Amino acid sequence: MPGTLFVVATPIGNLEDLTFRALRTIREVDLIAAEDTRRTSKLLAHYDVRKPLVSLHEHNENREAERLIAKLTSGINVALVSDAGTPTIADPGYHLVAGARAAGISVVPIPGASAVITALSASGLPSDNFVFLGFPPSGGAARDRWFERLSAEPFTIVFYESPHRITRTLAEASEYAGKRPIVVGRELTKVNEEWVIWDKNAPIREQGEFVVVIGPCETSAVTEPEAAEVTAFIGQLTECAGLGEDPAANLASTHFSISPTKVRKLLKKGRILLKRSGDNQTL
Repeated sequence: MPGTLFVVATPIGNLEDLTFRALRTIREVDLIAAEDTRRTSKLLAHYDVRKPLVSLHEHNENREAERLIAKLTSGINVALVSDAGTPTIADPGYHLVAGARAAGISVVPIPGASAVITALSASGLPSDNFVFLGFPPSGGAARDRWFERLSAEPFTIVFYESPHRITRTLAEASEYAGKRPIVVGRELTKVNEEWVIWDKNAPIREQGEFVVVIGPCETSAVTEPEAAEVTAFIGQLTECAGLGEDPAANLASTHFSISPTKVRKLLKKGRILLKRSGDNQTL
């Protein structure tokens, strides 16, 4: 008879947040698949649990998932845990869970702590509709696309960020979010837990783990203007009213209710489209 894969949520900081059911599960399974065996060993030692551990992280998941599914098929019960919180939520484990289901193996969630829900519940921002965006890409076109998606989402947004990028990311997020409120949670459930309602003048201690919550648009009916519309608007201000491009872009930001960064991107796109249109007419 095949074993069972238990997806076990573990504390995000405070070890007292491990549920009774989670503790019983990790005591009863045959094997624990952990994102970082060193961190999981500390949790097991705290609760005096002795179980064999196997490493399952983003760099070896494809290979190890096959081995674990073979063990599950043979009748071994496995608990999947991440460093903190609920596995597969911006953490490894997705491939293992998907593979187990495809193989007809029972997958049982053992719910508990999640940094996403913890931050959302204490942010004071609407939570009836929200979007989780994981970690922002570190740079390049992927990062630009990520922020463009952020600006287009009308609902409350939750994402994670690392300490060495938090200041830069908050500065960019505020440009794209416009007047939407930003609440930052640092070291949630730990001794040094801290909450900041962020603005450009708010200091951020670049240490620990961060969850950022951005409030929803005032209305979900806000639609983004077309690039051609923004380009034409700025063109009228610069050519007819004699304004410089930067003041015109600021006025466009207010007029269209979008961030100055978004205005510049749409302006660039609009000019590219105009150039292509002109090139086609000369053919």
